[in-house]
Amino acid sequence: MEVFLRNLEKTQRLSNLVELRVDYISDMTVSNLDSIRAKTTVPAIVTCRPSSESGHFAGSEEDRISILQSAIGMFEYVDIELATMQHHEFNRNEKTKFIISYHNFVGTPSYWDIQKIIYNINTCNPDIIKLATMVNHDYEVTKLYRLLTNKPKDEERIVVGMGAVGRMTRILGPLLGSYLTYASTPWCESAEGQIQIADLKKVYNTLT
Repeated sequence: MEVFLRNLEKTQRLSNLVELRVDYISDMTVSNLDSIRAKTTVPAIVTCRPSSESGHFAGSEEDRISILQSAIGMFEYVDIELATMQHHEFNRNEKTKFIISYHNFVGTPSYWDIQKIIYNINTCNPDIIKLATMVNHDYEVTKLYRLLTNKPKDEERIVVGMGAVGRMTRILGPLLGSYLTYASTPWCESAEGQIQIADLKKVYNTLT
């Protein structure tokens, strides 16, 4: 917990939005959220991934759901997996936006298969849709760009290509309408292919 809070403090000096991967905290409990909230000075996304979603939460599923539910109303965003939303109900709060996410750590489904996934996410009433897939081939990147250029104007989406081949989506995504992009820091990386935040800022400063 102490390491997590130290890294949070350093990250907030670099970014105006942070993702709080609380599943990385050993022995994470609901009571830890108060300490994290007290140290969080920028808008934050609370994420608590189970092992089935390449997360690190070691507690029970009941405890994980309790952590996510308790974060609602405390933080600006919670990121909840589509599979979790399909099996659990959460009480909503106007202070917190729901990011409902789909991750595929093996590959990128066909464009139309992803459209079916988007349909399923929309049945869960998301504020923001997140789609993150492993990109193994260059041509798969175009599928992800289409998901942004063809999205409804009133729908917020985060689209991310994971892996080395998908790195360019992390740069171009926001320019094509992605709600946000994810970057790593010198002390934390939560997904393969993330770009260091300092390097990402250099790219955007050059483009603008």
